[in-house]
Amino acid sequence: MGRKQQSDGAVQVSVELGALTSVTSDPQVAVRAGPVVASLVNGVCGDPLLQLRLLHQARSLLFDLGDTGRMPLRSAHQVTDVFISHCHADHIGGFMWFLRSRIGHFPPCRLFGPPGLVRHITGLISGILWDRVEDRGPRFVVHEWHGDHLKRWRITAGDSTPTVLEDQPTPGDVLLREPEFQVRAAMLDHGTPVLAFALQPFGKLQVRNDRLRAEGLTPGPWLHNLKMAVLRQQPDELISPDARCTYRAEDLARKLLIQAPGEKIAYGTDFADTPDNIRKMTNLAQGAHTLFCEASFMAVDEDQARRTHHLTTRACADIANAANVRQLIAFHFSHRYERKRDDVYRELAGFTDRLAIPD
Repeated sequence: MGRKQQSDGAVQVSVELGALTSVTSDPQVAVRAGPVVASLVNGVCGDPLLQLRLLHQARSLLFDLGDTGRMPLRSAHQVTDVFISHCHADHIGGFMWFLRSRIGHFPPCRLFGPPGLVRHITGLISGILWDRVEDRGPRFVVHEWHGDHLKRWRITAGDSTPTVLEDQPTPGDVLLREPEFQVRAAMLDHGTPVLAFALQPFGKLQVRNDRLRAEGLTPGPWLHNLKMAVLRQQPDELISPDARCTYRAEDLARKLLIQAPGEKIAYGTDFADTPDNIRKMTNLAQGAHTLFCEASFMAVDEDQARRTHHLTTRACADIANAANVRQLIAFHFSHRYERKRDDVYRELAGFTDRLAIPD
């Protein structure tokens, strides 16, 4: 088990030992937050790769695609969405393994990232000879975030040209919304555009019985229909509690339903310590159960952090404190600290009491 600087028993941090890769021998770090298990696959020094397992759906989301040597094949088959911060090699180098693992009759996988993502994905796929794949070529829907909308393309391995799809708006910076959760993003600067992400599960929708009685309504199957209309974002669906009356779902939900927020998981890496970046990342991570945030350099190496557009331990801790997160998992440490891990954690612990330290 891991240990945590603050002693609230609600947080679980564990380590999972896996086979060594060419990148790191770090143990994986796993955190349980409600119905989600978040695993930092390559530990705190290896290539960025965060796997979020949705326990009730036998489904995974990936955040970045660094070295995938520790990923079992069955995990790749359960991935529905990949969120790529940017296309430096340590963040997308595992795509070739992922591409090969998707040969077969799998549904299209959605990829999300900054402007330019489709060019990089197309280049990687076109470097492979697909003459024997027949109808089993991997399929993807690529989404580039351009601030207020997503540009989209459909790509099938073996086809020469991506198919342009209709743009999608992104109100509230939400890249993906489903009945159980949504994923928001923030555009940061690393000398190149970089995306940070936050997964926000939705809490259960609960009926306000006092309001139900005040409206003179009787519970029944229509309440399930109302909840599903809310989760599916169908505000104009008509709901009939009885034969006497019909309401718009949005209007009725506003009167009768409340929804507690789920436990947010935020992920940010490879961005400079600038006021704009810090503000955006703090807003994105606000109130999170767990923040996975890079702490690439110690304070003594601040000049190197500035030159390479990375965070120091102090900047990482400042974000965790300002965002009032429950716990901070610092990662993406520079390899210069491989033999100085305790020093990095000691410095981080001096800046924040929200730090979780894996054994």
